Amino acid sequence: MGGSSAGGTTAAGGRAGTGGAIATGGIVGTGGAGTGGAAATGGVTGTGGTGASGQLTPQQAAQLMSPGWNLGNSFDGSPNETSFGNPAPTQTLVDAVHAAGFKTLRLPVTWTNHIGAAPSYTIDSTWMGKVKQTAQWALDAGMYVFVNTHHEADGNGGWVSFPSTTSAAQSVAAEVTAVWTQIATAFQSFNSQLMFECFNEPNEAGGGNTTQAQTDLNMYLEACFAAIRGTGGANATRIVMIQPVGASPIQSGIQSMQKVSFINDPNLVISLHTYYPTNFGLSTTPYAWGSASDYTNMQNSIAKQIRVWLPTQVVIIGEWGSMGAQATANRAAHALAYSQDTTTGNLVPVWWDNGGSGTSSFALFDRNSGAVTQPTIVSGIMTGVKNGLAAPNTWATPANP
Repeated sequence: MGGSSAGGTTAAGGRAGTGGAIATGGIVGTGGAGTGGAAATGGVTGTGGTGASGQLTPQQAAQLMSPGWNLGNSFDGSPNETSFGNPAPTQTLVDAVHAAGFKTLRLPVTWTNHIGAAPSYTIDSTWMGKVKQTAQWALDAGMYVFVNTHHEADGNGGWVSFPSTTSAAQSVAAEVTAVWTQIATAFQSFNSQLMFECFNEPNEAGGGNTTQAQTDLNMYLEACFAAIRGTGGANATRIVMIQPVGASPIQSGIQSMQKVSFINDPNLVISLHTYYPTNFGLSTTPYAWGSASDYTNMQNSIAKQIRVWLPTQVVIIGEWGSMGAQATANRAAHALAYSQDTTTGNLVPVWWDNGGSGTSSFALFDRNSGAVTQPTIVSGIMTGVKNGLAAPNTWATPANP
């Protein structure tokens, strides 16, 4: 997801996310094991961290990662981190997010304007340095961190396109390999709480979950994963997160993603974006969320769909939340319930925060001071996660949220 700026205030969104739609159907299958890899070349040398010795399994890490928070509309801006109208990220902000109780920082990064020409596709060292510094602040605070490629593959003109010919897709995959080899090399020495996420909401222009998009995406996921593992060192076992088309919780896309050769890698996790329900989470039209059926439907979306389709893998809800147009009391109740239901279902909820203010804003913090601007929502998230961790498979209800 992302946004655009308008006037003097940071826009809160702009482009709706592609996650959120819930499909129905049966259980997905699993593919074969295998990793593969490409030789590491070039890149920027990383600093900080202690390596991957003593690394937790994804299942163990998931118990420590909730809740998470997105530094959205910052490094995912083009051409730079202030393009959406937010100030440049600071250690003050990162420390404040951690102090509020968030355990994971998802760091969306758009690399497009900082990549050189083919065939090396060299990433600008200054841009890489800014991303690394922000990740290091979070690691120093004790947080888990995801670094990704954001907007390159979401159908809005990024270089990761979904062409109709195999040769054209192979050309894209070659750039994926070059870029991810550099990113992985840059972070190679960081500790195991630094994790990689291949893409964001990879999708054809105009959306859709076509067979062509699924085929191309699997090729790109193979390239990304092989590039990361191919750099060796801590990256040989570092946690890597992948997603289906659009990062959407739709059965056909999840089934296709499960066909990648490395699906049984022990350090692989899955990302879905939900904004559940979309008529509340992604809408500026007020909806009085909180009826008995709202709670039941929320539970079913996790227990009877996501957890049926992905019964064993660690699943990160990489983006979720609600916009400022919704009543704050409803947003807080929804935040408590959804963070509880995802956590009790052994999912990790990572709130989308795009900064700014207004009806389309998901912001929970003042980006300048780090002050919490939505205390009831933050409190709801923390309470929900606490409830979910304490009592697995105990779902939120109107009488006992």
